[in-house]
Amino acid sequence: MLEWIKNWFFSLVGVDLIVEAMNEGRAIPAQAYLQLVFSLVTLVIGVLTAYRGIYLIIGLFAPARKYKPQPMDKRYAFVLSARNEEKVIGNLIDSIRAQDYPQELIDIYVIADNCDPDDKTAGIAAAKGCKVMVRNDPTKQRKGYALQMFFNQLKETVGIDAYYGYAFLDSDNVMAPSFLRKINDAMQEDDLMTCTGYRNVKNLNQNWITAVNGINMYRNSVSVARPRAVVRSKMQLINGTGFVLSYRVLEKDGWDCLSICEDGELSAKLAVSGAKMGFCEEAEYYDEQPSSLRISMRQRMRWTKGCLVNWVGGGWRIFCSFFRKPTWQKYDGYWDFFPFALFSFTWSLLYQIASLILFLCVGDNGYNWGNFGTFVVSMLVTQYMTGFLTGIVVEIREWKKVHFNLFEAIIYLFVWPFYDMIGILLNILCLFVPVTWKPIPHESIASGAELYEAEQAKGQKKNKKKDGQIKNENA
Repeated sequence: MLEWIKNWFFSLVGVDLIVEAMNEGRAIPAQAYLQLVFSLVTLVIGVLTAYRGIYLIIGLFAPARKYKPQPMDKRYAFVLSARNEEKVIGNLIDSIRAQDYPQELIDIYVIADNCDPDDKTAGIAAAKGCKVMVRNDPTKQRKGYALQMFFNQLKETVGIDAYYGYAFLDSDNVMAPSFLRKINDAMQEDDLMTCTGYRNVKNLNQNWITAVNGINMYRNSVSVARPRAVVRSKMQLINGTGFVLSYRVLEKDGWDCLSICEDGELSAKLAVSGAKMGFCEEAEYYDEQPSSLRISMRQRMRWTKGCLVNWVGGGWRIFCSFFRKPTWQKYDGYWDFFPFALFSFTWSLLYQIASLILFLCVGDNGYNWGNFGTFVVSMLVTQYMTGFLTGIVVEIREWKKVHFNLFEAIIYLFVWPFYDMIGILLNILCLFVPVTWKPIPHESIASGAELYEAEQAKGQKKNKKKDGQIKNENA
Protein backbone atom coordinates (compact mmCIF):
# COMPACT_ATOMS: atom_id res chain seq x y z
CA MET A 1 0.00 0.00 0.00
CA LEU A 2 2.79 2.43 0.91
CA GLU A 3 4.57 1.60 -2.35
CA TRP A 4 1.40 2.39 -4.31
CA ILE A 5 0.95 5.71 -2.47
CA LYS A 6 4.59 6.62 -3.13
CA ASN A 7 4.30 5.83 -6.84
CA TRP A 8 1.05 7.78 -7.08
CA PHE A 9 2.66 10.81 -5.43
CA PHE A 10 5.70 10.64 -7.71
CA SER A 11 3.40 10.52 -10.72
CA LEU A 12 1.31 13.41 -9.36
CA VAL A 13 4.28 15.75 -9.06
CA GLY A 14 5.82 14.47 -12.30
CA VAL A 15 9.00 12.86 -10.98
CA ASP A 16 8.22 9.17 -11.54
CA LEU A 17 10.30 8.98 -14.74
CA ILE A 18 13.18 10.77 -13.00
CA VAL A 19 13.06 8.44 -9.98
CA GLU A 20 12.83 5.38 -12.23
CA ALA A 21 15.88 6.45 -14.25
CA MET A 22 17.89 7.20 -11.11
CA ASN A 23 17.00 3.85 -9.54
CA GLU A 24 18.11 2.02 -12.69
CA GLY A 25 21.28 4.09 -13.06
CA ARG A 26 20.23 5.49 -16.43
CA ALA A 27 20.51 9.01 -17.75
CA ILE A 28 17.36 11.00 -17.08
CA PRO A 29 15.41 11.21 -20.37
CA ALA A 30 14.17 14.52 -21.79
CA GLN A 31 10.60 13.26 -21.44
CA ALA A 32 11.05 13.22 -17.67
CA TYR A 33 11.82 16.94 -17.57
CA LEU A 34 8.91 17.69 -19.87
CA GLN A 35 6.60 15.71 -17.62
CA LEU A 36 7.96 17.50 -14.54
CA VAL A 37 7.23 20.97 -15.91
CA PHE A 38 3.70 20.16 -17.05
CA SER A 39 2.84 18.24 -13.87
CA LEU A 40 4.09 20.98 -11.56
CA VAL A 41 2.08 23.69 -13.32
CA THR A 42 -1.04 21.52 -13.13
CA LEU A 43 -0.36 20.72 -9.47
CA VAL A 44 0.14 24.38 -8.54
CA ILE A 45 -3.18 25.42 -10.12
CA GLY A 46 -4.86 22.44 -8.46
CA VAL A 47 -3.57 23.52 -5.04
CA LEU A 48 -4.54 27.17 -5.61
CA THR A 49 -8.11 26.19 -6.52
CA ALA A 50 -8.59 23.29 -4.09
CA TYR A 51 -10.85 25.49 -1.97
CA ARG A 52 -13.50 25.24 -4.68
CA GLY A 53 -13.84 21.56 -3.78
CA ILE A 54 -14.71 22.69 -0.25
CA TYR A 55 -17.22 25.09 -1.76
CA LEU A 56 -18.88 22.16 -3.54
CA ILE A 57 -19.15 20.15 -0.33
CA ILE A 58 -20.72 23.13 1.43
CA GLY A 59 -23.09 23.70 -1.46
CA LEU A 60 -24.24 20.08 -1.38
CA PHE A 61 -24.79 19.70 2.35
CA ALA A 62 -25.20 23.12 3.97
CA PRO A 63 -28.68 24.65 4.20
CA ALA A 64 -29.30 27.85 2.31
CA ARG A 65 -28.61 31.05 4.18
CA LYS A 66 -31.72 32.92 5.25
CA TYR A 67 -32.02 36.61 6.01
CA LYS A 68 -34.06 38.32 8.71
CA PRO A 69 -37.12 40.32 7.61
CA GLN A 70 -36.34 43.99 7.08
CA PRO A 71 -38.59 47.07 6.78
CA MET A 72 -40.22 47.28 3.37
CA ASP A 73 -39.69 51.01 3.04
CA LYS A 74 -37.09 51.25 0.26
CA ARG A 75 -37.86 52.34 -3.29
CA TYR A 76 -36.83 50.04 -6.12
CA ALA A 77 -36.79 50.44 -9.89
CA PHE A 78 -37.04 47.47 -12.24
CA VAL A 79 -34.97 48.15 -15.35
CA LEU A 80 -35.93 46.00 -18.33
CA SER A 81 -33.95 46.26 -21.56
CA ALA A 82 -36.06 44.62 -24.25
CA ARG A 83 -35.70 44.10 -27.98
CA ASN A 84 -38.68 42.66 -29.89
CA GLU A 85 -40.07 41.09 -26.72
CA GLU A 86 -43.77 41.68 -27.32
CA LYS A 87 -44.55 38.00 -26.62
CA VAL A 88 -43.16 37.96 -23.10
CA ILE A 89 -42.72 41.53 -21.78
CA GLY A 90 -46.28 41.66 -20.47
CA ASN A 91 -45.74 38.41 -18.59
CA LEU A 92 -42.71 39.87 -16.80
CA ILE A 93 -44.52 43.13 -15.93
CA ASP A 94 -47.41 41.12 -14.45
CA SER A 95 -44.87 39.20 -12.39
CA ILE A 96 -43.46 42.45 -11.02
CA ARG A 97 -46.92 43.70 -10.16
CA ALA A 98 -47.56 40.42 -8.32
CA GLN A 99 -44.65 41.04 -5.91
CA ASP A 100 -45.66 41.06 -2.24
CA TYR A 101 -43.74 44.31 -1.77
CA PRO A 102 -45.52 47.69 -1.55
CA GLN A 103 -46.30 48.54 -5.16
CA GLU A 104 -46.16 52.26 -4.48
CA LEU A 105 -42.42 51.79 -3.87
CA ILE A 106 -41.85 50.07 -7.22
CA ASP A 107 -41.34 51.74 -10.58
CA ILE A 108 -40.84 49.85 -13.84
CA TYR A 109 -38.68 51.22 -16.64
CA VAL A 110 -38.71 49.51 -20.03
CA ILE A 111 -36.04 50.35 -22.60
CA ALA A 112 -37.37 49.38 -26.02
CA ASP A 113 -33.94 48.88 -27.56
CA ASN A 114 -33.63 48.80 -31.36
CA CYS A 115 -37.01 47.12 -31.77
CA ASP A 116 -38.48 46.46 -35.22
CA PRO A 117 -41.00 49.06 -36.46
CA ASP A 118 -43.92 46.65 -36.12
CA ASP A 119 -42.91 45.35 -32.67
CA LYS A 120 -45.32 46.14 -29.82
CA THR A 121 -42.91 45.94 -26.85
CA ALA A 122 -43.08 49.66 -26.08
CA GLY A 123 -46.85 49.83 -26.49
CA ILE A 124 -47.52 46.85 -24.21
CA ALA A 125 -45.23 48.26 -21.53
CA ALA A 126 -46.85 51.70 -21.69
CA ALA A 127 -50.34 50.19 -21.51
CA LYS A 128 -49.33 48.39 -18.32
CA GLY A 129 -48.20 51.63 -16.67
CA CYS A 130 -44.44 51.36 -17.19
CA LYS A 131 -42.13 54.26 -17.95
CA VAL A 132 -40.89 53.59 -21.48
CA MET A 133 -37.76 54.80 -23.21
CA VAL A 134 -37.23 54.09 -26.90
CA ARG A 135 -33.69 53.69 -28.19
CA ASN A 136 -32.66 53.31 -31.82
CA ASP A 137 -28.94 52.97 -32.50
CA PRO A 138 -28.11 50.04 -34.83
CA THR A 139 -24.37 50.63 -34.33
CA LYS A 140 -24.60 49.80 -30.61
CA GLN A 141 -26.86 46.81 -30.19
CA ARG A 142 -26.04 45.48 -26.73
CA LYS A 143 -27.70 45.68 -23.34
CA GLY A 144 -24.76 47.62 -21.91
CA TYR A 145 -25.33 50.54 -24.28
CA ALA A 146 -29.05 50.59 -23.51
CA LEU A 147 -28.38 50.70 -19.77
CA GLN A 148 -25.78 53.42 -20.23
CA MET A 149 -28.32 55.61 -22.02
CA PHE A 150 -30.95 54.92 -19.38
CA PHE A 151 -28.83 55.85 -16.39
CA ASN A 152 -27.40 58.92 -18.11
CA GLN A 153 -30.93 60.20 -18.63
CA LEU A 154 -32.07 59.16 -15.16
CA LYS A 155 -29.16 61.02 -13.57
CA GLU A 156 -30.25 64.20 -15.34
CA THR A 157 -33.92 63.84 -14.32
CA VAL A 158 -34.86 62.21 -11.00
CA GLY A 159 -31.31 61.34 -9.93
CA ILE A 160 -29.69 57.95 -9.35
CA ASP A 161 -30.35 58.13 -5.59
CA ALA A 162 -34.10 58.31 -6.18
CA TYR A 163 -34.11 54.53 -5.67
CA TYR A 164 -32.44 52.37 -3.04
CA GLY A 165 -31.78 49.68 -5.62
CA TYR A 166 -32.21 48.77 -9.27
CA ALA A 167 -33.49 45.33 -10.22
CA PHE A 168 -32.31 43.95 -13.56
CA LEU A 169 -34.26 41.20 -15.30
CA ASP A 170 -34.50 39.90 -18.83
CA SER A 171 -37.81 40.02 -20.64
CA ASP A 172 -38.24 36.24 -20.52
CA ASN A 173 -38.01 36.20 -16.71
CA VAL A 174 -40.76 35.83 -14.13
CA MET A 175 -40.35 35.86 -10.36
CA ALA A 176 -41.70 34.19 -7.27
CA PRO A 177 -43.98 36.73 -5.49
CA SER A 178 -41.46 37.07 -2.66
CA PHE A 179 -38.47 37.84 -4.91
CA LEU A 180 -38.09 41.56 -4.17
CA ARG A 181 -39.02 41.21 -0.50
CA LYS A 182 -36.32 38.59 0.04
CA ILE A 183 -33.75 40.60 -1.92
CA ASN A 184 -34.63 43.63 0.20
CA ASP A 185 -34.00 41.59 3.36
CA ALA A 186 -30.54 40.59 2.16
CA MET A 187 -29.61 44.05 0.85
CA GLN A 188 -30.43 45.73 4.15
CA GLU A 189 -29.15 43.09 6.57
CA ASP A 190 -25.69 42.88 5.00
CA ASP A 191 -25.59 46.38 3.48
CA LEU A 192 -24.91 44.87 0.06
CA MET A 193 -23.89 46.67 -3.08
CA THR A 194 -25.51 43.94 -5.17
CA CYS A 195 -27.55 40.83 -4.52
CA THR A 196 -28.39 38.01 -6.91
CA GLY A 197 -31.41 35.73 -6.66
CA TYR A 198 -31.73 31.99 -7.27
CA ARG A 199 -32.01 31.25 -10.98
CA ASN A 200 -34.48 28.56 -11.98
CA VAL A 201 -35.87 27.64 -15.41
CA LYS A 202 -39.51 28.02 -16.41
CA ASN A 203 -39.34 25.72 -19.46
CA LEU A 204 -36.97 23.15 -17.96
CA ASN A 205 -38.80 20.06 -19.23
CA GLN A 206 -39.58 21.39 -22.71
CA ASN A 207 -36.84 19.23 -24.26
CA TRP A 208 -33.35 17.90 -23.56
CA ILE A 209 -31.73 21.19 -24.60
CA THR A 210 -33.59 23.26 -22.01
CA ALA A 211 -33.01 20.51 -19.44
CA VAL A 212 -29.21 20.38 -19.73
CA ASN A 213 -29.00 24.18 -19.76
CA GLY A 214 -31.09 24.16 -16.61
CA ILE A 215 -28.85 21.62 -14.87
CA ASN A 216 -25.95 23.96 -15.55
CA MET A 217 -27.83 26.75 -13.73
CA TYR A 218 -28.42 24.47 -10.74
CA ARG A 219 -24.75 23.49 -10.70
CA ASN A 220 -23.69 27.13 -10.49
CA SER A 221 -25.91 27.65 -7.46
CA VAL A 222 -24.63 24.50 -5.74
CA SER A 223 -20.92 24.88 -6.48
CA VAL A 224 -20.39 28.62 -6.07
CA ALA A 225 -23.31 30.88 -5.12
CA ARG A 226 -24.70 28.94 -2.12
CA PRO A 227 -21.35 28.16 -0.44
CA ARG A 228 -20.24 31.77 -0.75
CA ALA A 229 -23.43 32.94 0.90
CA VAL A 230 -23.02 30.36 3.68
CA VAL A 231 -19.42 31.37 4.49
CA ARG A 232 -20.31 35.11 4.21
CA SER A 233 -17.97 35.72 1.28
CA LYS A 234 -18.10 39.18 -0.29
CA MET A 235 -17.73 37.63 -3.77
CA GLN A 236 -20.59 36.60 -6.03
CA LEU A 237 -20.72 36.36 -9.79
CA ILE A 238 -23.51 38.32 -11.49
CA ASN A 239 -25.11 36.22 -14.21
CA GLY A 240 -26.78 38.78 -16.42
CA THR A 241 -30.20 38.87 -14.83
CA GLY A 242 -32.07 38.41 -11.57
CA PHE A 243 -29.97 40.82 -9.50
CA VAL A 244 -30.37 44.12 -7.69
CA LEU A 245 -27.72 46.83 -7.71
CA SER A 246 -27.43 49.52 -5.04
CA TYR A 247 -27.71 53.12 -6.22
CA ARG A 248 -24.27 53.72 -4.65
CA VAL A 249 -22.62 51.66 -7.39
CA LEU A 250 -24.14 53.83 -10.11
CA GLU A 251 -24.17 57.25 -8.45
CA LYS A 252 -20.75 58.40 -9.68
CA ASP A 253 -20.22 56.96 -13.17
CA GLY A 254 -23.63 55.57 -14.07
CA TRP A 255 -23.50 52.38 -16.13
CA ASP A 256 -20.12 51.89 -17.81
CA CYS A 257 -20.01 48.14 -18.51
CA LEU A 258 -20.31 47.82 -22.29
CA SER A 259 -18.60 44.55 -23.24
CA ILE A 260 -20.28 41.57 -24.90
CA CYS A 261 -20.83 40.11 -21.41
CA GLU A 262 -21.52 43.18 -19.31
CA ASP A 263 -22.40 41.06 -16.27
CA GLY A 264 -18.88 39.66 -15.97
CA GLU A 265 -17.40 43.11 -16.48
CA LEU A 266 -19.57 44.43 -13.66
CA SER A 267 -18.60 41.52 -11.39
CA ALA A 268 -14.89 42.25 -11.92
CA LYS A 269 -15.40 45.96 -11.29
CA LEU A 270 -17.17 45.29 -7.99
CA ALA A 271 -14.59 42.74 -6.88
CA VAL A 272 -11.72 45.17 -7.50
CA SER A 273 -13.51 47.92 -5.58
CA GLY A 274 -14.18 45.62 -2.63
CA ALA A 275 -17.96 46.02 -2.93
CA LYS A 276 -19.95 43.56 -0.85
CA MET A 277 -21.86 41.17 -3.13
CA GLY A 278 -24.55 38.76 -1.97
CA PHE A 279 -26.75 35.84 -2.98
CA CYS A 280 -30.26 35.28 -1.64
CA GLU A 281 -31.52 31.79 -2.40
CA GLU A 282 -35.03 32.54 -1.22
CA ALA A 283 -35.31 35.23 -3.91
CA GLU A 284 -36.22 32.93 -6.76
CA TYR A 285 -36.78 33.84 -10.38
CA TYR A 286 -37.21 31.84 -13.59
CA ASP A 287 -35.82 32.35 -17.05
CA GLU A 288 -36.46 30.76 -20.42
CA GLN A 289 -33.74 28.56 -21.88
CA PRO A 290 -33.44 28.20 -25.68
CA SER A 291 -35.20 25.09 -26.95
CA SER A 292 -33.35 25.15 -30.29
CA LEU A 293 -29.86 23.66 -30.46
CA ARG A 294 -28.76 26.30 -32.97
CA ILE A 295 -29.87 29.19 -30.78
CA SER A 296 -28.49 27.54 -27.65
CA MET A 297 -25.09 27.14 -29.29
CA ARG A 298 -25.18 30.74 -30.47
CA GLN A 299 -25.95 31.93 -26.95
CA ARG A 300 -23.26 29.75 -25.39
CA MET A 301 -20.76 30.93 -28.00
CA ARG A 302 -21.39 34.52 -26.94
CA TRP A 303 -21.10 33.60 -23.25
CA THR A 304 -17.86 31.74 -23.88
CA LYS A 305 -16.36 34.58 -25.88
CA GLY A 306 -17.49 37.07 -23.26
CA CYS A 307 -15.96 35.03 -20.45
CA LEU A 308 -12.60 34.92 -22.24
CA VAL A 309 -12.75 38.65 -22.93
CA ASN A 310 -13.60 39.32 -19.29
CA TRP A 311 -10.78 37.04 -18.12
CA VAL A 312 -8.25 38.95 -20.20
CA GLY A 313 -9.63 42.31 -19.05
CA GLY A 314 -11.46 41.82 -15.77
CA GLY A 315 -9.33 38.93 -14.61
CA TRP A 316 -6.16 40.93 -15.17
CA ARG A 317 -7.61 43.88 -13.23
CA ILE A 318 -8.41 41.63 -10.28
CA PHE A 319 -4.98 39.97 -10.50
CA CYS A 320 -3.12 43.30 -10.36
CA SER A 321 -5.42 44.68 -7.69
CA PHE A 322 -4.84 41.59 -5.54
CA PHE A 323 -1.09 42.21 -5.40
CA ARG A 324 -1.63 45.86 -4.51
CA LYS A 325 -4.14 45.03 -1.76
CA PRO A 326 -4.77 41.29 -1.24
CA THR A 327 -8.27 40.20 -0.21
CA TRP A 328 -10.06 36.86 -0.34
CA GLN A 329 -12.74 38.43 -2.51
CA LYS A 330 -10.22 39.25 -5.23
CA TYR A 331 -8.49 35.88 -4.98
CA ASP A 332 -11.78 34.02 -5.20
CA GLY A 333 -13.04 36.34 -7.93
CA TYR A 334 -10.00 35.82 -10.12
CA TRP A 335 -10.63 32.08 -10.30
CA ASP A 336 -14.22 32.80 -11.26
CA PHE A 337 -12.88 34.31 -14.48
CA PHE A 338 -10.17 31.73 -15.08
CA PRO A 339 -11.06 29.56 -18.15
CA PHE A 340 -10.68 26.15 -16.51
CA ALA A 341 -12.17 24.16 -19.39
CA LEU A 342 -9.95 25.76 -22.02
CA PHE A 343 -6.84 25.52 -19.85
CA SER A 344 -7.38 21.86 -18.89
CA PHE A 345 -7.86 20.80 -22.46
CA THR A 346 -5.14 22.86 -24.12
CA TRP A 347 -2.56 22.21 -21.40
CA SER A 348 -3.11 18.44 -21.58
CA LEU A 349 -3.12 18.50 -25.39
CA LEU A 350 0.04 20.60 -25.45
CA TYR A 351 1.81 18.04 -23.27
CA GLN A 352 0.82 15.22 -25.60
CA ILE A 353 1.94 17.16 -28.69
CA ALA A 354 5.26 18.11 -27.08
CA SER A 355 5.81 14.48 -26.09
CA LEU A 356 5.12 13.29 -29.64
CA ILE A 357 7.52 15.84 -31.09
CA LEU A 358 10.17 14.73 -28.60
CA PHE A 359 9.51 11.11 -29.53
CA LEU A 360 9.95 11.87 -33.23
CA CYS A 361 13.15 13.83 -32.59
CA VAL A 362 15.01 11.64 -30.11
CA GLY A 363 13.37 8.26 -30.55
CA ASP A 364 12.44 6.13 -27.57
CA ASN A 365 11.63 8.46 -24.68
CA GLY A 366 9.03 6.38 -22.91
CA TYR A 367 6.29 7.73 -25.18
CA ASN A 368 4.70 6.46 -28.39
CA TRP A 369 1.67 6.88 -30.63
CA GLY A 370 -0.35 4.61 -28.37
CA ASN A 371 0.02 7.08 -25.53
CA PHE A 372 -1.70 9.76 -27.58
CA GLY A 373 -4.63 7.46 -28.37
CA THR A 374 -4.92 6.55 -24.71
CA PHE A 375 -4.95 10.24 -23.81
CA VAL A 376 -7.85 10.99 -26.17
CA VAL A 377 -9.95 8.07 -24.93
CA SER A 378 -9.23 8.68 -21.25
CA MET A 379 -9.96 12.40 -21.62
CA LEU A 380 -13.36 11.73 -23.17
CA VAL A 381 -14.27 9.05 -20.64
CA THR A 382 -13.12 11.15 -17.69
CA GLN A 383 -15.00 14.20 -18.94
CA TYR A 384 -18.19 12.21 -19.42
CA MET A 385 -18.05 10.40 -16.07
CA THR A 386 -17.22 13.60 -14.18
CA GLY A 387 -20.22 15.30 -15.75
CA PHE A 388 -22.46 12.31 -15.05
CA LEU A 389 -21.53 12.15 -11.36
CA THR A 390 -21.86 15.91 -11.02
CA GLY A 391 -25.32 15.76 -12.57
CA ILE A 392 -26.43 13.11 -10.06
CA VAL A 393 -25.45 15.08 -6.98
CA VAL A 394 -26.79 18.37 -8.38
CA GLU A 395 -30.18 16.87 -9.27
CA ILE A 396 -30.48 15.24 -5.85
CA ARG A 397 -29.53 18.43 -4.02
CA GLU A 398 -31.85 20.68 -6.06
CA TRP A 399 -34.67 18.17 -6.50
CA LYS A 400 -37.29 20.35 -4.80
CA LYS A 401 -36.65 23.08 -7.38
CA VAL A 402 -36.39 20.84 -10.46
CA HIS A 403 -39.41 20.92 -12.76
CA PHE A 404 -39.22 17.47 -14.29
CA ASN A 405 -40.11 13.99 -13.11
CA LEU A 406 -37.84 11.14 -12.05
CA PHE A 407 -37.84 9.42 -15.46
CA GLU A 408 -36.87 12.65 -17.21
CA ALA A 409 -34.21 13.32 -14.59
CA ILE A 410 -32.56 9.95 -15.27
CA ILE A 411 -32.66 10.37 -19.05
CA TYR A 412 -31.20 13.88 -18.90
CA LEU A 413 -28.36 12.65 -16.68
CA PHE A 414 -26.97 10.67 -19.59
CA VAL A 415 -27.18 13.67 -21.93
CA TRP A 416 -25.94 16.32 -19.49
CA PRO A 417 -22.18 15.45 -19.61
CA PHE A 418 -22.07 16.51 -23.26
CA TYR A 419 -22.83 20.08 -22.11
CA ASP A 420 -19.30 20.59 -20.78
CA MET A 421 -17.73 18.51 -23.54
CA ILE A 422 -19.28 20.79 -26.15
CA GLY A 423 -18.18 23.73 -24.00
CA ILE A 424 -14.53 22.83 -24.61
CA LEU A 425 -15.07 22.97 -28.36
CA LEU A 426 -16.84 26.31 -28.04
CA ASN A 427 -13.90 27.68 -26.03
CA ILE A 428 -11.54 26.78 -28.86
CA LEU A 429 -13.86 27.85 -31.66
CA CYS A 430 -14.56 31.30 -30.23
CA LEU A 431 -10.83 32.07 -30.34
CA PHE A 432 -10.99 32.08 -34.13
CA VAL A 433 -14.60 33.00 -34.95
CA PRO A 434 -15.93 36.56 -34.53
CA VAL A 435 -18.86 36.68 -32.12
CA THR A 436 -21.48 39.44 -32.15
CA TRP A 437 -24.50 39.99 -29.97
CA LYS A 438 -27.78 38.73 -31.42
CA PRO A 439 -31.19 38.70 -29.73
CA ILE A 440 -32.53 35.40 -28.38
CA PRO A 441 -36.20 34.84 -29.28
CA HIS A 442 -38.52 34.25 -26.31
CA GLU A 443 -42.07 32.98 -26.27
CA SER A 444 -42.62 30.93 -23.09
CA ILE A 445 -45.41 32.37 -20.93
CA ALA A 446 -45.57 31.26 -17.31
CA SER A 447 -46.67 32.54 -13.91
CA GLY A 448 -43.93 33.00 -11.35
CA ALA A 449 -46.43 32.39 -8.57
CA GLU A 450 -47.61 29.10 -10.09
CA LEU A 451 -44.06 27.86 -10.70
CA TYR A 452 -43.10 28.70 -7.12
CA GLU A 453 -46.23 27.04 -5.72
CA ALA A 454 -45.45 23.89 -7.70
CA GLU A 455 -42.02 23.77 -6.06
CA GLN A 456 -43.50 24.23 -2.62
CA ALA A 457 -46.00 21.44 -3.25
CA LYS A 458 -43.20 19.15 -4.43
CA GLY A 459 -41.19 19.93 -1.31
CA GLN A 460 -44.16 19.35 0.98
CA LYS A 461 -44.89 16.01 -0.70
CA LYS A 462 -41.29 14.91 -0.12
CA ASN A 463 -41.42 16.03 3.52
CA LYS A 464 -44.71 14.19 4.12
CA LYS A 465 -43.23 11.02 2.65
CA LYS A 466 -40.18 11.39 4.89
CA ASP A 467 -42.36 11.98 7.97
CA GLY A 468 -44.41 8.92 7.11
CA GLN A 469 -41.28 6.76 6.91
CA ILE A 470 -40.12 8.05 10.31
CA LYS A 471 -43.50 7.24 11.86
CA ASN A 472 -43.41 3.71 10.43
CA GLU A 473 -39.90 3.16 11.78
CA ASN A 474 -40.95 4.40 15.25
CA ALA A 475 -44.01 2.13 15.18
